Amino acid sequence: MENTKGFIAEGHSISRPPFFDGFDYAYWKNRMQVFLRAQNYELWKIVDKGPDELPEDESLWTKDQINKSTLSWSAMNMMQCAIHPKEYSRVSSCKSAKEMWDKLQLIYDGTFEVRETKASILVSEYEMFKMKSDETISEMFARFMLLVNGLKRLGKDYSNSDLVRKVLRSLPSAWHTKATIIEDSKNLSTMQLDELIGSLMTYEINLKRNASMTTSKKPIALKASSSSKIIADQSDEYEGLLMKRMMKNWPY
Repeated sequence: MENTKGFIAEGHSISRPPFFDGFDYAYWKNRMQVFLRAQNYELWKIVDKGPDELPEDESLWTKDQINKSTLSWSAMNMMQCAIHPKEYSRVSSCKSAKEMWDKLQLIYDGTFEVRETKASILVSEYEMFKMKSDETISEMFARFMLLVNGLKRLGKDYSNSDLVRKVLRSLPSAWHTKATIIEDSKNLSTMQLDELIGSLMTYEINLKRNASMTTSKKPIALKASSSSKIIADQSDEYEGLLMKRMMKNWPY
């Protein structure tokens, strides 16, 4: 990263725009959108849609037109303050905040065709996503959300219901019983993703605790008995749900 000595270090300030030094454009872009909206939603509209057309003769401007011009210059000033001099050299010829915004997006996100290609690749990764055998639920979820957020930035958004079902399908075979219990006992159309992850993490903690208790018990016969009880409890719960399914479809 280039030396930015001499510049005020950008932090999580509510009064200073997030600083872009050429790295992690997606992160800066998202923060800049939030910053502009928080300052004045009209500023974001100017950056996103462009400024209103005004008469060339400024002496004829009304008070409202003067205010619009001031907002337009404010948006451009914020864009200039938000980027490193090296990045400014790429957009210095731009005549508006929107033109600067679009130029940076073209440089770092590519053309529409490039973004569509990137999105297509991520969609394939999403469809093939599976939890790894050595992953915890937390690690799997972090990797999953990185993929989902990448798709969202490229305009590919999934509903909460889709994400919940995808996570359940991505679980390894060892989690099949737990996944089936959740599918049968919860309404997946309304279940929140955070609720699902919380349930899976709780189950994971209990599995580890039971495994730890089992391995610490002696003699070996007691270990086998404890393990059998855990498996039996899960089997009873699973069989109970299967019985409910059969009863629903039982002809009377």
